[in-house]
Amino acid sequence: MLDILIITLSGIVSSWTVYNSILAIIGVAWKPFESKNNSGITFSLIVPAKNEENVLPRLLDRLVNLEYDRSKYEVIVVEDSSTDRTLDICQEYEKKYNIVKCYSLPKANVPNGKSRALNFALRVSKGEIIGIFDADTVPRLDILEYVEPKFEDNKVGAVQGKLIPINVRESVTSRLAAIEELIYEYSIAGRAKVGLFVPIEGTCSFIRRSLIEELGGWNEYSLTEDLDISLKIVNRGYRIVYSPTTISWREVPISLKILIRQRLRWYRGHLEVSFGKIRKVDLRIIDGMLIVFTPFFMVLNLINYSLVLVYSSSLYIIAASLVSLASLFSLLLIILIARRHMIEYFYMIPSFVYMNFVVALNFTAIFLELIRAPRVWIKTERSAKVTGEVIG
Repeated sequence: MLDILIITLSGIVSSWTVYNSILAIIGVAWKPFESKNNSGITFSLIVPAKNEENVLPRLLDRLVNLEYDRSKYEVIVVEDSSTDRTLDICQEYEKKYNIVKCYSLPKANVPNGKSRALNFALRVSKGEIIGIFDADTVPRLDILEYVEPKFEDNKVGAVQGKLIPINVRESVTSRLAAIEELIYEYSIAGRAKVGLFVPIEGTCSFIRRSLIEELGGWNEYSLTEDLDISLKIVNRGYRIVYSPTTISWREVPISLKILIRQRLRWYRGHLEVSFGKIRKVDLRIIDGMLIVFTPFFMVLNLINYSLVLVYSSSLYIIAASLVSLASLFSLLLIILIARRHMIEYFYMIPSFVYMNFVVALNFTAIFLELIRAPRVWIKTERSAKVTGEVIG
């Protein structure tokens, strides 16, 4: 009985790994043609910011120079209890550019300050489409021209742009974190290509204003407000479109301490997502559930170390073959990503060790949820360094 249980669980997690790896490989190869348009849909671009003096000027310089009619978009920066010069910098841009508006929020006791800032900005914004940018983001200047045509389809509720690490080569940690994030990014692209669930990623994200208002805004008590609202959008029957040409660059953690804090928040956020009342179960919803349950699948990888206990089982060869297949697809994917994003091939080896570290973090996240540890949204520190090429 134990043999069957171990082999079954090993088969499930290996199949999940192969599934996501194939989607990511499809995403790496996908290069669709996307048209531009500038017909006049209005945008409100929201930037939640707390202690972002190092990176906020870089983002605002891009946003005020987008290749789009300035009368058709506004930039709203919501500063939240910063202790550095974030508010001063914002006000400097507000004086210089009439499309920039700066607001400062008093300190509040909510788990997710970003959601609070977004909800506030929603109330004061005017655009038909709400765009969201984290302060460390560096968008292409033509992003709005690529986003606008997507919303001509009334069933499109949101658009997610492609996110690329901007500081890949800053440290060993940044290289390994970049590989992890790019595996996820390309798996989203693959999902979009085959018509599965596309989540909003929290930056370079665009949502219909009317839809956000219909959903009641962002959940201020969820650590991953982006995944939470993504499921709600799809559950309402709308599509989330992924645009590989709507590119933004963003930072990845450069130290182990920053990485652990960020990942624990992400992984715990998966466990707190509420599906609500599911109106229709289809492949997108099922695939969305697979993403939500990622922490459990990651922890299940530990079962593969137990296969030695069932070596004598006649089913062992099947389980071992699935594990080998999963490892092969993972290796192929990492090679493709390393080649495209100028990550030294040497890091393919430690990346497998790093993935075991990710398993440990997922296990920790589950444990913290089980003991109901306090939910605290900790801001990710930025370095403002650029080690890759930014185009456009």
